[in-house]
Amino acid sequence: MKEKSSIEKKAEEKQIDLLSKALSEASNAGGHWLNASGKKFPRLYPQGVSASPFNALFMALHSDRYGCKTNLFTLYTDAKARGTAVREHEQGVPFLFYNWNKYVNRNNPEETIDRTAYLQLSEKQKAQFKGIHNREIRTLFNIDQTTQPYVDKEGYEEAVAQDGTAQERGYTEADNRRLRSLFNDFLQKMRDNLVPVRSDGSGVPHYETDKDAVYMPRQKDFVHYHDYVQEALRQIVSATGHQQRLAREGMVMKNGTAPSEDAVKYERLVVEVASGIKMLELGLPARLSDESLKTVDYWCREFKENPCLMDALESDVNNALEAIRKAERGEKIEYATMRNRRQTSTMQEQMPKHYFVANEISRHPDKEAKSIVLVIDRQNKSADVILPAGASTETNNEIPGMNKGRIERALQKEGIEQVHFYNNNGALGYRPDDGYFAEKLVTLARLKNRTLEMLSTLDVSSAVKRANEVGFDAVQMIQDDKNRWALYIKPENKNGYSVYPDKEDVNRFFSTLKQAMDNLDKVRMELAYKYYALAEVKPDLKVDLFGSPTPEIDLNRIQRVSVFKTKQDGIQCVATIDGQKLQPRSVTPQQWQRMWVAEDKNEYKRHLAATLFADVLQRGQSVREQKQEENVQHQNETVVENHTEETKNEEKVSVQRQFWDKLKAQHPDALQLIRTGDVYRLYNEDAVKGAEVLGIAIKENPERGFSSSAEFPKEELDSHLPKLVRAGQRVAICEQAAEQQDIEQETHRGIRR
Repeated sequence: MKEKSSIEKKAEEKQIDLLSKALSEASNAGGHWLNASGKKFPRLYPQGVSASPFNALFMALHSDRYGCKTNLFTLYTDAKARGTAVREHEQGVPFLFYNWNKYVNRNNPEETIDRTAYLQLSEKQKAQFKGIHNREIRTLFNIDQTTQPYVDKEGYEEAVAQDGTAQERGYTEADNRRLRSLFNDFLQKMRDNLVPVRSDGSGVPHYETDKDAVYMPRQKDFVHYHDYVQEALRQIVSATGHQQRLAREGMVMKNGTAPSEDAVKYERLVVEVASGIKMLELGLPARLSDESLKTVDYWCREFKENPCLMDALESDVNNALEAIRKAERGEKIEYATMRNRRQTSTMQEQMPKHYFVANEISRHPDKEAKSIVLVIDRQNKSADVILPAGASTETNNEIPGMNKGRIERALQKEGIEQVHFYNNNGALGYRPDDGYFAEKLVTLARLKNRTLEMLSTLDVSSAVKRANEVGFDAVQMIQDDKNRWALYIKPENKNGYSVYPDKEDVNRFFSTLKQAMDNLDKVRMELAYKYYALAEVKPDLKVDLFGSPTPEIDLNRIQRVSVFKTKQDGIQCVATIDGQKLQPRSVTPQQWQRMWVAEDKNEYKRHLAATLFADVLQRGQSVREQKQEENVQHQNETVVENHTEETKNEEKVSVQRQFWDKLKAQHPDALQLIRTGDVYRLYNEDAVKGAEVLGIAIKENPERGFSSSAEFPKEELDSHLPKLVRAGQRVAICEQAAEQQDIEQETHRGIRR
């Protein structure tokens, strides 16, 4: 999830504060937590534009907290322009405003376009993209926080009479009758377009996931009609969260893991908030159920500790209410399974076709043997007749022994009503794709007198299965290194690949995992067929999540890789590169999961090592390339030039390098740690190893005679030396006075293990 700006974080803190206090105080207010005075739905003043559900929630909570008479709000600049400025020291409420200026391909997160390019796409192409919202934070103030009650008293009183509390508006029995009529109409639309709502004699309102139906007690079983309305709304919101409809965001934002108890508590929060906003829309107060009052402390703690909770709640609440709104408009809320099947069927029609059966059929019609091929569809009472090459499908132009009239009459005697004639090739050739032969009988026959003699049957079942019934060796939801979910598919007898699914399919997968384990395999296969068909139509959507991002690296340099779990350091990877065993590096849970899904685990480990140790491999590769260039140059020089260069190199070797060579010869397996002034230095290959362990910078060609060096202040010796020893390195420490340059004046302190 994208890192939030400081302004967004402050806005979220205000939202959490408003919501947490309202929920916490509900137990002392008879369960009421929102719009207890019955004000109308929040909107902007004076334009009358209604806010989105989630924005309306916090506008109403803000109005409740500060005792405002209406849910009418205004921007600071708008209030000032009207001459009714915001009063001093007033606190506003954050308003989330979204600009949709970028769009991303639903199945390729790397492909983004701007709004101008999006508007130029066809409707079909637009369906492949979804908007990336650019969130802006505005601040709104209730009109009670402005000077309007004093500057424009008449306008203010008119606003209160129209949008104020139930008492201010003068709520009457006629309003109550209108409410009942309105809500009965609402329930009927829910029954027709969203979920069955049935009466139940148990006295306990509930939504059954398995039966996908809402069960409500009778109205008279509730103390107040408002309680009946909100309970019905709770159960209908629950129905929107069925995995076949919306499927909630919460599990996806928790990387697909949600303990059952936490998932139930989160779902209850979505239900209470969404149903509360719907009550607000009706101008009614919202109460928490007795069970929800027990969960308030958990919710408030989660608001503070779970950084994804408010984002998930915003998405789930807005989506749930949008689904209900669609049902109110008369739109049928289609099951995800039906929608996916339709999309899959459409894509299958565009998939590359296979013609194994047609190619086989073309080999069998024979002019000499008088043989033909019949493709019979008993269900539709039709047959295709394939004649040998040279036979015309026109009348009165026939090969002896293949009279089309006799063939047709013979088939009609067997109940075939429609007969079509084809040649085995040419312009009138027979070439349907393999899927056409499903449920059809393919036989080799010949005309004998006035009847058809069946010679043999061609078994086309395997070809039909390959065309219509793709099998999968593996179907798994995995994450890439950016924590994005992808569907890994391994078709039978084909290489595996990954496709980024639509967000709603990811939500549905994990909601199924949460709600109904028995359906998980069914959903998994449904998504496999859908995205297999999509990838066949658009092969560029296939992505490889098992390779390394640096293909130029020579993997042969990686001799050995080991990946293992430890109690202290988690998952670790140890690699031997260019004959040198390197220190372990951490492996993410996503990389660990992909290792167990990979077809070739050993190959994946090498790619994983190439990713984790990319800096080492690239540094070594640069050295190799440099040496290769030097060798080429060396080979092109004359013997005289070589001799001259060698002489110069010998002259350029410094006293420091001579000293280092002598120490290295005495202790070739130890890192030579040399004190020079206020720093300790490592040279050549020692510098490479030491920098890797200590995480310090390395310098290339630092001085005469050395290829590289690394250093650290003398004060850090006590902290760095244990790190080198723990890493398995032997260390030789040499003290060298700054003014001494002669070899004999060096003091060798010894070797640490």
